[in-house]
Amino acid sequence: MSDRWMKKGMHMMRAFMSLIKEKDTGEYIESLLTYFAAPTIQGLKPGSLINLRRGGDDGIVAAWCSRKEELLRKFRVEALALSSRVMPNDSAMLLMLYKKGHLARALFSEKAVSILNPLGYEKCIPCVDACLERLKARFMETREMRERFLFPHEIGLFLGYPPEDVEGFIRDKGKSPLAVGYWKVYGNVRRARRTFRIFRRAEHRAVRSIIRREQSLL
Repeated sequence: MSDRWMKKGMHMMRAFMSLIKEKDTGEYIESLLTYFAAPTIQGLKPGSLINLRRGGDDGIVAAWCSRKEELLRKFRVEALALSSRVMPNDSAMLLMLYKKGHLARALFSEKAVSILNPLGYEKCIPCVDACLERLKARFMETREMRERFLFPHEIGLFLGYPPEDVEGFIRDKGKSPLAVGYWKVYGNVRRARRTFRIFRRAEHRAVRSIIRREQSLL
């Protein structure tokens, strides 16, 4: 993925964050989900991670709990709170929004299962809920993971990354990928770049929907 493409993406994200910075906490959360989970909400991938935090706002987790059911119904997704990421004073939380049917297809392919089984998922398959609980436990599995907030690498499967890329990342410890975009690519670069463009267009659509909503309120 070119530097120009990456810079364009960063520019769009900064413009988006500037657009929503004055919103009240509930609207801020809704906008975060709309943008950062756009590919999942639009049915393009099984899961998306949302870093739910806002500088100086200790009430963001409480606001999420207050609007959670409403927003999940609106976006037709489910949510997993990765509790190891809950910060002091409830000031931040790492969420994964997901669509269960899409997640089942992503996790239970032969290749994905071959990655998951050695990592303690063998008794979880083929139950999506059990796999999610295992993923949550993995964040707390070692002292290093707890203290450094490290991600278990198989989370890429939950986010819809191709199994060969997750396998390559684990094998090569994240070094020397063939390409970098939404994830590090070790397999089919052409297919990955096509997918990156699809995800980027989904985010564009999300931003445009937020802008239209803002304009309708003027």
